[in-house]
Amino acid sequence: MHGDASIYIPVQDWDHAANLPSEWQSPAGWQFAKRLILSNTTELDRHLEPIEVDVDFHGRHITDLEREVRVAATSGGGGRLEGIPSQVHLVAQEDSTLRCRLFFLASVPRDSTRTYVVFYGNPDAPAPIHDTDLSFSDEDYPLEVENAHYRATLSHLSGNWKCHFPKGWEATLDSGGGHGVEGTIHWGPDWSEERVGRYRITSWDGPQMFEYDVIRGPVCLRLRRRGHPILSLGPTVGRPHKVMATVTYSFWAGQPYVIMESKLDVFEDVRFRDCRNDEFVIGEQLPERAWMAPDGEIGIGAVGWDKADPGWMSYFNPETGEGFGSVHLEFENTNPNFTEPDGSGFSRTGVWVRSPVHHANMQAGDHVYEKNAYVAYHFDEHVDHGGFAELVERQQRLLNPLTQVELTQIPQAVTTESVLDALRGTNEFELYLEGSPWGQRQLSFIDIGIVSRVHVDGNDVQIDLVMPYAGRETWFDWFSDRIREQFEARLGGVGRVEIQLVHDPAWSPEQMTDRARRAIGSADD
Repeated sequence: MHGDASIYIPVQDWDHAANLPSEWQSPAGWQFAKRLILSNTTELDRHLEPIEVDVDFHGRHITDLEREVRVAATSGGGGRLEGIPSQVHLVAQEDSTLRCRLFFLASVPRDSTRTYVVFYGNPDAPAPIHDTDLSFSDEDYPLEVENAHYRATLSHLSGNWKCHFPKGWEATLDSGGGHGVEGTIHWGPDWSEERVGRYRITSWDGPQMFEYDVIRGPVCLRLRRRGHPILSLGPTVGRPHKVMATVTYSFWAGQPYVIMESKLDVFEDVRFRDCRNDEFVIGEQLPERAWMAPDGEIGIGAVGWDKADPGWMSYFNPETGEGFGSVHLEFENTNPNFTEPDGSGFSRTGVWVRSPVHHANMQAGDHVYEKNAYVAYHFDEHVDHGGFAELVERQQRLLNPLTQVELTQIPQAVTTESVLDALRGTNEFELYLEGSPWGQRQLSFIDIGIVSRVHVDGNDVQIDLVMPYAGRETWFDWFSDRIREQFEARLGGVGRVEIQLVHDPAWSPEQMTDRARRAIGSADD
């Protein structure tokens, strides 16, 4: 999991479930709700597509996260909500806020939007039971995964993706071994030092050689491993400490693909002869090669593109129609000489390799990140895109995901809680945090600790602000205007608003929230 989800619902964006439209018929017992509008701007209908949402909850609003959270979707006619499978996982607790990752499957028709509602705040809620086609073995690190489209196995030694069995196929994907270690279809990531040899994660011989964590549920199984690639002689020789590898597999309910994220972090200066993330060895049962050039051209064979960065590359069998491909989704390399992958190719039947760098001086702090989808598809020479219509459509869906639409909050009654939430909707524009649109992830005036006092008297509100230093005091009117904007948007019937500058007690970094301290870091970091 590389950073934040692109969809985010902040802690202050919530409603009382009773305030939702009556025709939705909100489920009894749930007190709170967060709304999310998803937009499909493509000409493709989206059905049960994976969605990840970073969502923050007030800790006081929820008793048991996994038991209480439910997701529902509005129906096409705008009537009763329909419950859908979901899973939620606690990422961190900061102050009184629960920072979570929510998974569910969304269906949105072409060129339209759909509203989803996250319900929570029901201490009497039973544990959810969801229909799903996703299953996995019960080891701490699951070694077998299955859904309606495939069965996949993982190595009990390295944890890498070992074999793949698409359902209804004649072919199976199995490397058959190689390089003197247990064979896996996914061989990356690895790196080679100019004067020594190749450091591989496929040389790992058990979980004692890597850290791992698992997110599991009815919607998604996510396996993340982290450790140092090693030479063939083991972890006690060479310089494995210079590079750390992190590999994440995401297996989704209802989907014919697996998502792989791979990252190499450089801890000490080192010269790479090369490194490889997307290296697959799938056997020889799919004899033909195909690829898509950056300009969209589709080619057959292994000639003419070895220095390009293909949109996808694949093996297929034109007789059976069976195909398996790697769709390139994201790439990031902090080495300025390799902003794009430096070449890809088919070394022999059943093998493809994408190399992020060649002959590069990597500095401490550099990293290489890659994200790909591995898709089983049907080849048909009589359809568009040279027979690869199904793979190309899947590529378009993956590269153009459903997006979040900004929504208007339902005004809340003026209370101390609602006033504080309105203040959490402000943004300190001088602090540039990455995140989703509209400044949702920016640090608020609450986060940076400048709200010294809040007093609510009926519908009237008094706010005391303290500035970190004199220069910021010259912007007091700007801060005041941003607060009034949030009150007007979020508070129903707010009366007189008084905002004054105070100097006692003086501002100090200790007044920042845990979220601000985590985001900004300290002088010792």
